[in-house]
Amino acid sequence: MKKLLSGIALAIMSTTLYAQYVPNNSQAFQFMSLFNPAFTGVENYDDLKLSYRHQWSGFGKYAPKFINLSYQKRIKHPLDLMYNSQRLSSLAATRTEQLPRSKRMIQGLGVNVFQSKVGILKSIGAGMSYSLNYPLSSKSRLAFGLSALVENRKMDVASVDVRDPDEYYNYLLRSSSAQTDLNIRAGALLYLENFYIGVSYLPLVNIALQSSDLAMEDPFYRGSVQAGIAFPVNADITLKPSILALLQMNNDLVVDYGVKASIQNKVLLGLTYRDIKSGVVMLGFNINDTFTATYSFEMSVGDFRKFDDGSHELVMAARLNNLKKFTQYIW
Repeated sequence: MKKLLSGIALAIMSTTLYAQYVPNNSQAFQFMSLFNPAFTGVENYDDLKLSYRHQWSGFGKYAPKFINLSYQKRIKHPLDLMYNSQRLSSLAATRTEQLPRSKRMIQGLGVNVFQSKVGILKSIGAGMSYSLNYPLSSKSRLAFGLSALVENRKMDVASVDVRDPDEYYNYLLRSSSAQTDLNIRAGALLYLENFYIGVSYLPLVNIALQSSDLAMEDPFYRGSVQAGIAFPVNADITLKPSILALLQMNNDLVVDYGVKASIQNKVLLGLTYRDIKSGVVMLGFNINDTFTATYSFEMSVGDFRKFDDGSHELVMAARLNNLKKFTQYIW
């Protein structure tokens, strides 16, 4: 029975991850379109990312595990194929600004697939996002996005070996323990050469396609806010401070405060403080013009640290069809 209660306790502690899928990771800048669909297609290349997170490793086999795979691309480029709103010469900017704005718009499309396991609670799902990027000037754009996500969650009570089953355990076995939800969210994003700010409303639509006696039906997050800026320290180092805030349905904010340092556009160092009382250190490399790898380690700095041996996360990324050898924007 102790094992069952441990698994259920972990599932309850992580319920917020399942009420509507928001990636629980320490590298949110890698998957911004999952927080705000307006980020979809912003990059001027096909963006493929795969992440694996092993959280709270001290819990052994009950430690939460998360896998996320995403792919984004532009399905409509500006008329001038050499155009990129944040990487223009003054001559190109002048020429581009003379084009009708309708010819300079960008449309992006993205898909993502995810799987997670927290104790005896398992989740699998997929989503699709779309964005329209409208040029305000040669150096700034306003983007609007929508996304739809389907997630199936299941509490696998039968997988726990209980020596002396009791009435509560038998109740769990008899209950409907699987639920499937549809979530539609919307977002807006203003981005310039070295600055961005975005907002999203997460439960635009949130309905249960398949109800469960055990799973949570109501959305947990109301929306999110993202903001960041980049400025050079010298010719080799660029600092990128940022925040990501999640607004819960009770109007409490959960905020990540981060700063990244890009060194010669080859090495990425990062620090993040999460006001859920945890800290993150990060190290990433641009292996070449196509592939990047970034590792982060998160450790609780609050009362939970006595149970927490740390969380590990690895993100592998590929910049496909990147003919101009661009790197990721400042997110």
